[in-house]
Amino acid sequence: MAQSLNGYISGPNGHRVQISSPEDRERVLKLREASDGILVGSRTIENDNPELSSPGNPSLRKIVIDPGLKLGNSYKIMKNPGYTIILNSRKEHKSRNSATYLDCGSPFDLSIAMAKLNELGIRRLLIEGGEYTAQKFLLEGMVDEFYIFVGNMILPESGRRFPTPLNEIRNVILDVRIMKGGILLKIDPSKFKEE
Repeated sequence: MAQSLNGYISGPNGHRVQISSPEDRERVLKLREASDGILVGSRTIENDNPELSSPGNPSLRKIVIDPGLKLGNSYKIMKNPGYTIILNSRKEHKSRNSATYLDCGSPFDLSIAMAKLNELGIRRLLIEGGEYTAQKFLLEGMVDEFYIFVGNMILPESGRRFPTPLNEIRNVILDVRIMKGGILLKIDPSKFKEE
């Protein structure tokens, strides 16, 4: 994740703001190159319309959590739908646009989704989702490594914020790296898991 100094991960109404520095963006591109898939939620697609591409990893699978199948074919992730997987609660098949649709239970079950991705050979998954997606993975204990880039900026209120736990959590920072344009924090994801 990337956040401003005052804890915002997006601009007003969830719209994209460039928080990461060029050095951090380069770090994220290297993570994409080493991953089998990159996952976001449907709100990230609606707000940012990202390509989720990796020049160094053209076979990177693009994975979107869209339980209600509300996203259409006009988004950038559908430009190369053979590498797109839509995790949902309604159907499992290949559609006419050749994206893969996986039914992950109703209500949507993240454990089922991860098991199905594992069956497809997706072992190293990079989550670049927003507040809700990140929080869901953290609370379910499904994160092995967690990094936050804190950009050298302050954003106005009304954007999305960093996922906030219900209870106070202490001693979460494992490592700190100063970078051009901000600070990279390595966070202990086990501290967020709900018991």
